[in-house]
Amino acid sequence: MAPYQPSRSWLAILVTCSVLWCGGCSDFANVTGKVTLDGAPLPNALVTFTPAEGRASTGQTDQDGKYELSYTFDRLGAEVGSHTVRITSAASAESEAAPVETLPARYNADTELKAELKSGLNEVNFDLKSGGPVAPRTPPKANPTQGSSA
Repeated sequence: MAPYQPSRSWLAILVTCSVLWCGGCSDFANVTGKVTLDGAPLPNALVTFTPAEGRASTGQTDQDGKYELSYTFDRLGAEVGSHTVRITSAASAESEAAPVETLPARYNADTELKAELKSGLNEVNFDLKSGGPVAPRTPPKANPTQGSSA
């Protein structure tokens, strides 16, 4: 009787599971960090990492200013490489009116923030300082389905 040899289908399943488990680890970075404003945690801020080419990743800070980036709704992290970073406080407004930005434009509309991400775990913290011009408020877009009452 010949010794047991695993079938090729089991080998294919093992390779597929390894790739799915890692999720393309060599091209991806897990990113966490903390955002502070004048030394205090900045809650409910939207943090966006945008690579030169590819899809942006976002995260929202919690009450302690901590965030974790998501690439898609079911995948955490960001692409490896250089990123432009934007942090905005306007993401947390819950009213129907356009949110008002409170952070200086140098952190969002005219960002000076950059990050270099490597494969694996990355902790990227931002210590923001208040003061300086704030990006102008963008008026809400008109709803084309609403008629005028004139």
